Amino acid sequence: MINDALSGFWADVDESVYFDRDHTLEGLGWSLGCDWTETEAIQYFDLAEKIRSEKFQYVLLIGLGGSSAGAKAIVSLGEDSPKFIFVDSIIPLTLQKIVEEVRNQKILLLICSKSGTTLETVILARYFLRQLGPSLRLSNGTVNAIAITDHGTFLEELAFKYNFRNVITSKIDIGGRFSELSSFGLFPALLNNSDVSSVMVSATRMVSDSRNSGEQNPVVPLVDYLGVNLVSGIDKLYVYLPASLRGFSVWLEQLLSESLGKSGIGIIPIIGDAGLIGNSEDICCVLYEDSTGLDPSLVKLEQSFENRSIPVFKLKIDDPTSLGGEFYRWKLTVVLLAKLLDINPFNQPQVQKSKDNTNEIIEYFTVKGRLPPTSSTLSLSEWIRHIKNDGYVAILPFVHMEDKEQELLFHLGLSIRQLTGVHVTLASGPSYLHSTGQMHKGGPQSGAYLQLLSTYHDEIPVDGETYTMSTLLAAQANGDMESLVTLGRPVCRVDLGFNIERGLRNLINEVENMSR
Repeated sequence: MINDALSGFWADVDESVYFDRDHTLEGLGWSLGCDWTETEAIQYFDLAEKIRSEKFQYVLLIGLGGSSAGAKAIVSLGEDSPKFIFVDSIIPLTLQKIVEEVRNQKILLLICSKSGTTLETVILARYFLRQLGPSLRLSNGTVNAIAITDHGTFLEELAFKYNFRNVITSKIDIGGRFSELSSFGLFPALLNNSDVSSVMVSATRMVSDSRNSGEQNPVVPLVDYLGVNLVSGIDKLYVYLPASLRGFSVWLEQLLSESLGKSGIGIIPIIGDAGLIGNSEDICCVLYEDSTGLDPSLVKLEQSFENRSIPVFKLKIDDPTSLGGEFYRWKLTVVLLAKLLDINPFNQPQVQKSKDNTNEIIEYFTVKGRLPPTSSTLSLSEWIRHIKNDGYVAILPFVHMEDKEQELLFHLGLSIRQLTGVHVTLASGPSYLHSTGQMHKGGPQSGAYLQLLSTYHDEIPVDGETYTMSTLLAAQANGDMESLVTLGRPVCRVDLGFNIERGLRNLINEVENMSR
């Protein structure tokens, strides 16, 4: 069946036929590997070299989901200068701290949105253009900002209005989370001298190898492994990444969640610290080995999984730039799995549903001057009792976090895992709405969801609107919660108060004093 699906895929590619004929924009342009022509590659390499010569201290990349996840992975291969800050949050305190850090520095804005209408991206673009205006403006009147978007979008219009120095137009036949080997992922990485050429070569090699049949094809064994486990009821996947591939995690998490989390099925990604893996046996593992050196953590982890009879699939990389091939391996893997499962890997209906909920809440606020009432959610103790033995927990913070709070968040996840025995995932709100949110609502009905909230006193107005950033943040959290409740998912909401660190410590103590 896999070989039939593979043959069908390549026949579609060769005949330029789209999987979903009703949505041809979500096409197969990604199937050729890197989508730059030779002429475009020369143009973008030259542009990046010119920008690097200007010695920017910071690059602020504004984008959500697939518009930034690939760039985050490839940029991690490059130099520390300029410093990249990936902006995918509308949390007021987070934004204020970014402005404080970069103000009066030499800054380049990269504003990335395939649709050009992503609400948060447009709002954040306007916010930073206003806050950093003097630092961005050149003597000739242009602004040190670049937009990457499809032709004819609102973001393109915005770029012309503000006189951005460049607009890079993306191709319409590649969907957002499949776009990392296009300008969305490749161009930002040129700015910190990442070895983009080798990433592209790695991808091209994987494309060629993926034309082979059977075991000679590097994708087929992975599809077979994941498919067999899924049919056996093993619907959770832990992926171990060495330090050289750490930036790959966010992209892979989104790809798996949005491509496969539909119709009550899917493969739930658990990527990060293995300490959050639960006791149940409904999990399989993909372990990446970096051949450049021995990884004691990997050896120990593999032995642990072997002792628990957890299925393991190993992949070896020879160089961090193998990332290009791994992007392609996983994209083709999810497309073939989706074909076998008879689901569309190119849409994300629950992501759109949450956006619609947010818009409805904002419209209510605009008319009424207040947020609409919300559905009731479970108390913490009730929520704990609703967690299924074969389920998982997703912790969803809509709060500002620095290193100390991130450590406490992991501690909270560990405490919940120890109490319940189930797998725990950690998300980051509101950006997860453009990623794992699809799996939460469209995938297996085994999740339990813990939203963490806070009240922000420092309001940031949204240009041209009657609401503020914190109002929009609340609307997003409420919209996601309402979607989960409507679908019958167990949801608990905890207000951590103004002091996030203290609130997390109190919540950890509460969990650790519970018995199930």
